[in-house]
Amino acid sequence: MTQSDEAIDAMLGAALAPPARPGDRAFLVRVERRIDAEAALARAERRFWKSFAFEALAIGALLAALWLLSSSDLLAPLAGPAHWGLAPPLLLVLALWFAGTQRLRRL
Repeated sequence: MTQSDEAIDAMLGAALAPPARPGDRAFLVRVERRIDAEAALARAERRFWKSFAFEALAIGALLAALWLLSSSDLLAPLAGPAHWGLAPPLLLVLALWFAGTQRLRRL
């Protein structure tokens, strides 16, 4: 670099430098609160989806158990000819419970 290049760099540095002023503390506090709120929301969403997955697997296991029980000879009179006579009302109860708990947890 030549001496004129250094002078131009110094002049541009002085012209483009941000003005000297005190920091905006209120803005910094708002940004930090926003970051904390977003982190808390992300943690809550992770908890929600973990709970959702666990309860969905539990309901799937219960439905599989209902299907196996309804196809057994012991419960055949209750199951009816299609082997699903007992399952639809229980499935409705499980679905309503699942939807209700997830909706309340989401609020």
